[in-house]
Amino acid sequence: MTKKSFLPYILLLLIAMPVNAGKDFYEGEPVYASRWRDYRRSSYFGLRFGLNVPTVRYKGTGGEAQTNPLPRYHIGLVYGNKLGDGLPFYLESGLIYTEKGTEIEATEEVEFKKCYMRYLEIPIVLKYKLNTNADDFTVQPFFGGFMAVGVGGTAKLYDSRTKIDPFGADRYKRFDAGLRVGCGMAFQNFYFEMGYDIGLFNIAGRNYSEYHYDDFDGHIRTGNLTMSLGVDF
Repeated sequence: MTKKSFLPYILLLLIAMPVNAGKDFYEGEPVYASRWRDYRRSSYFGLRFGLNVPTVRYKGTGGEAQTNPLPRYHIGLVYGNKLGDGLPFYLESGLIYTEKGTEIEATEEVEFKKCYMRYLEIPIVLKYKLNTNADDFTVQPFFGGFMAVGVGGTAKLYDSRTKIDPFGADRYKRFDAGLRVGCGMAFQNFYFEMGYDIGLFNIAGRNYSEYHYDDFDGHIRTGNLTMSLGVDF
């Protein structure tokens, strides 16, 4: 048999060899070279997308300012990194495009309108990854905060049939910030979480004059229930 006749067998042998041949693996270490499968590492990138159920609270209007949530969505990227070699605490941040909406019922002073607000948001949370008895399944409670800046949107005024920018000195401020709390669950690279944002910043513009109740102190704050799906790399 000539040397050339051995070549097909040699090629088949090379193809059949495992890509990690010659590498030692240890218990608890993933056997995949791909970052996609290496879900136990100390840092990760993640893709997040999901649903927002926002609220807007007008403090001191005695229930006269009735608002209803308009569900919207969010999408973005996060990055997490383990803090030290002790307990599995992770610091996670990222950049999220998020939309919030509210429906304001008509009163004697205010016409019926719907507001849609678009934000770029930076979350900063501390996560604790708790292993369970189920293989590759973790529970991840988290606590932290968020900062957001409005980048656009529309306020639809139904009586006058007009559209205006929801942000302005006599409307809402662009900047919002507050606390974030929730819990996530992960199976290998797949992730799900539910959380709630508590807005601590007054988003009423300095000339906000839509409501003239004696007990309205000019403070408007947001809340946002979020549900997210994602994958980690």
